[in-house]
Amino acid sequence: MLNREPNSNRNTEKPSPFRFIVGTLLFGSILIILTCYWIISAENRVVWELTDFSIFPTVLFTFFLLAAIAPLLRKYFKRAAPTSRELAMTYIMVSVATALAGHDIVRQLVPMIANAGWFATPENEWSEIFFRFLPTWLTITDKSILQGYFEGDDSFWQTRYMEAWLWPIVAWSSLVIVLLFIMMCINIIIRKQWIDHEKLSYPLTTLPVELLGNTSNLFRNKLIWLGFGIAFGLEILAGLNFLFPVIPSLKIKYQLFFAERPWNAMGRLPVYVYPFAIGLGYLMPLDLALSFWAFYLFWGVQRVIFNATGWTTAIAFQTEQRAGAWIGIGLLALWTSRREILRVLGSVFSFRSKDGLYQLAVFGLIFGLVFVVIFWYVAGLSPWVALGYFGIYLVLCIGMTRMRAELGPPTHELHRVHPDRIMLLFLGSRPLGAQNLTNTTLLSWLAYGYRCHPMPHQLEAFKIGRHFRLSENRLVVALIVASIVGAIISVVGHVALYYEYRFARWGIGEFRRLQNWITSPTTPNLIAIQHMGFGFIFTGVLTALKRQFLWWPFYPVGYAVGNGWAIGWMWFSIFLGWLFKRILFTGGGVRAYRKALPLFLGLIFGQFLAGSLWSLLGVLFNKNMYTLFP
Repeated sequence: MLNREPNSNRNTEKPSPFRFIVGTLLFGSILIILTCYWIISAENRVVWELTDFSIFPTVLFTFFLLAAIAPLLRKYFKRAAPTSRELAMTYIMVSVATALAGHDIVRQLVPMIANAGWFATPENEWSEIFFRFLPTWLTITDKSILQGYFEGDDSFWQTRYMEAWLWPIVAWSSLVIVLLFIMMCINIIIRKQWIDHEKLSYPLTTLPVELLGNTSNLFRNKLIWLGFGIAFGLEILAGLNFLFPVIPSLKIKYQLFFAERPWNAMGRLPVYVYPFAIGLGYLMPLDLALSFWAFYLFWGVQRVIFNATGWTTAIAFQTEQRAGAWIGIGLLALWTSRREILRVLGSVFSFRSKDGLYQLAVFGLIFGLVFVVIFWYVAGLSPWVALGYFGIYLVLCIGMTRMRAELGPPTHELHRVHPDRIMLLFLGSRPLGAQNLTNTTLLSWLAYGYRCHPMPHQLEAFKIGRHFRLSENRLVVALIVASIVGAIISVVGHVALYYEYRFARWGIGEFRRLQNWITSPTTPNLIAIQHMGFGFIFTGVLTALKRQFLWWPFYPVGYAVGNGWAIGWMWFSIFLGWLFKRILFTGGGVRAYRKALPLFLGLIFGQFLAGSLWSLLGVLFNKNMYTLFP
């Protein structure tokens, strides 16, 4: 992107095993502990959204500071200072672990351990309906243990609490670690196909690559500081206005409302200016950025048409359309990678493979899936349901990872699409039965929103590793360590801080839904299946058009992610990023784009650093603070 600074010998040589263990794994684990505590404390106590994004503000904040002080460390401490390659490896570790601690993974998991026991009442009859199906080693129903958890002002570090929580923490942490290992194995198998053969763009890797691999040239560029100053100043001013309303702030967020039918079906139309989203929109390939904001408007127009024609019930099934699109993208990604997958499997099982990572991936994937099936069989879940559930889940995860590699959206989300609910659409609730439904309800945290998810970060790690010429064997070790440390710290951290601060309550509705499924069994939903099928077919059509006609501008990824909650706030900023890039390309070509790139990187750094700073101050002073989003 920018002019590269020459690599020093220290940046190109392979670190010693001791330096790798201490300088990368140990240092990375310490940063994971600090960052996870920061995220858990901030998102549950003082701000709202920090980890809804594809790149995490707190991680960028941490490594922006490390990149800034690294030259001083190298000057005065020389060989003890971290190299850009070591910082890149550590960045990867912290990103994967932050995804676990964030909004949509462990934050949703921990309440599932306790909610059924605490919110069961004689009126809702939960204890009679499904308590006998709850695995005792995965849940807690003793209200004397849960009182401090739900009421706060208590300490988790008491013997009776720790003994009661020990097995749920160990069991769930083990499951999370194995699931991340399965995802990593899949990424190892497909990495060469997506990176080397298809040469996907991976737009989101531009930030860490420029920050950690081109630090001095980047920081010497005046445009980055111009963009940084604009975004940082706006965010600081907004935060001061939140604390002291007498201080004015620049109004750059508006909402348009339509009162007349059929346009009222559009709902709100946010016209928000987020500097970071403008920057990320600029990083995307032009057609991809166009697809992003154009399909957001497409979904709104679809609602207007449904309302005008009287087919208002169809509006309720737009989520099923998007679910079909996600599944379509996941299956198409596997189909286009089929030759590489078969080649890898053939070389491993014929014992001709010289790549130890492929052997680890294939046998690790088999081991991981067997572990998951046995784990849930012991919990009471039928093997066929477990295979169906995790099969659907992994297809959705592969689809999401493909989106990130191809489009690099600022966020990706799919609420209310859980694997068990997809199974219910086709089968109804009776074939699954109360015991299976209870167990899959305990898994609802896996599919809460698909936003801060570790699998795309794992694959992007291999792309970043290619740039920094990192050892892939060591990269895999770093990913495993990050998964273990991140899972344990995230689970224990949420439990401990819940006892101390009484966080917000999540996941209660899942057990109410379980109650309805058991007491009022459902039948297959043909209308929802039709909408899911339309989303799947439309995705296939868009894929075929894009591959057949070079002039066709719309990518199926835009259709799949364009109707999310977070996208609704960002679409206009993505449009601005696309517009600036289009103007620059038209007027000056690639050279003009590259010359202006630091300005837009500065917009991302500025807003994310200021937003992270406000959240950090909120944690330190235990005070609600301005949130950069929404």
